[in-house]
Amino acid sequence: MSLAGSLAAALLATLSRPAWWAMALAAFLVRGGVLVVFLPIVALPTVAGLANAFGPTLVGFVFGGPSAAFIVAVATIAIVSIAWLVAGGLLGAGLDLALVREAARDEELEAGLEPRSGGPGRAFAVRMLAHLPTGAAIVIGSVRLVEASYAELIRPGDAAVPVALRVALRIPEIVALLAATWLVGEAVGGLAVRHLAWGGSVVGSLGRAVRSLLRPSGLATLVLTNGVLVGVIVGSAMAAGITWDRLRVVLTDGATGNEIRLALLVFSLTWMAGLWLISLAVTWRSTAWTFEVALRRPAGTIEPHGP
Repeated sequence: MSLAGSLAAALLATLSRPAWWAMALAAFLVRGGVLVVFLPIVALPTVAGLANAFGPTLVGFVFGGPSAAFIVAVATIAIVSIAWLVAGGLLGAGLDLALVREAARDEELEAGLEPRSGGPGRAFAVRMLAHLPTGAAIVIGSVRLVEASYAELIRPGDAAVPVALRVALRIPEIVALLAATWLVGEAVGGLAVRHLAWGGSVVGSLGRAVRSLLRPSGLATLVLTNGVLVGVIVGSAMAAGITWDRLRVVLTDGATGNEIRLALLVFSLTWMAGLWLISLAVTWRSTAWTFEVALRRPAGTIEPHGP
């Protein structure tokens, strides 16, 4: 099957199975997508607010080393993040495997042996290993992020631009590095889960995942599916942000009950439509990766199993 045929078959399978949408969306949300979904309706702090909250801590870190308050804040954030990472990662891994097994039953695949190997723990492990470059990028970029945040606090940029974007524009190379390592880590991790499900070892699945990604069809799938997902997320966020701002104006300007109900209805429908489109995009991406692995496996074989 050609690349276009594989992507089209994955899309048709996605559209015909609404149950997959819920599983793929849940996996996306628990692995951090919830932050993307709620970002348009969260009021970002102003520079003045950030300065009052973090200014003394950042000044102490930049000029005198980490203070006790800074260490406590970082430790708290780290503990919460690790707990979320592990819990969300295990749940997301279980949903990943369920989606792989469902997609492998599609009549277009004729995949032979079903992908019954692996479990949430091993699937989570291969995803974490795939994201080691992302972790390295976070470590490299953390100091630059603190420095850029401090510079923004003492010399604020254009007030019309959100403070988070102004900080990001001060370190574009770090943002690009994080985005690139995250996208590649997600792709390699997703492919490794699929090789794992067909009987591969943790290390062997990662190696096969890299080779799968480097094939022309793998690179094309990465670009196309993630391009669609990014477009859907950006468009949904912009639409939700506009309707949310309108709802806030209606609520604060003393509008009539009907106007408030209409604004609330428009916002709710827009937000739910965005969630639905995101669910379609992530389901298509997941199904496309399953097709990419299944269609290029020797028929009726299972991969060598090891550690």
